[in-house]
Amino acid sequence: MRVIFIPKPGIDLYQTFLQSETSRLILRFYAPKRYPGGGVEVPVATLGSGLSLASELRWYIRRYTRDFLMKNGDGQILSLKLAKEIYDRNLPYPGDDWEFSYLCRIAGVEGIITLPVLCIGDEAGKEGEMPEFSDASSGDTESEIPCAPDEKEEEMR
Repeated sequence: MRVIFIPKPGIDLYQTFLQSETSRLILRFYAPKRYPGGGVEVPVATLGSGLSLASELRWYIRRYTRDFLMKNGDGQILSLKLAKEIYDRNLPYPGDDWEFSYLCRIAGVEGIITLPVLCIGDEAGKEGEMPEFSDASSGDTESEIPCAPDEKEEEMR
């Protein structure tokens, strides 16, 4: 399991974590690594330990991050809210037919951009169509991130 911190534009989150004594103390037992776009990836043992780390770093998450994701051993990436719902046993792990998601775009120098996509009642969501990025260059990558049914656009930005 891995925790992925996605920074706000213009922030090198890895350096920010290193410069703060509090975050250094919190992360001292982990092995944080740089993630594309100035983010940080931290290996954790379980979903619960990843959520615990998020709780300890919540001030940094609110101040410096645009998004917080969890990646399980199967390579499936989850939003923070969905991970909490799974941990609390309110929702199962999403399968291939999961209908709630948003796009996460890694855009080279620009960093990482998350775009909310398709919830219940959205016609495009029912058809399974994903929006296209008109300015996507060849170096950009996009991932569809499963999220909780009640996640809203403003929570992801």
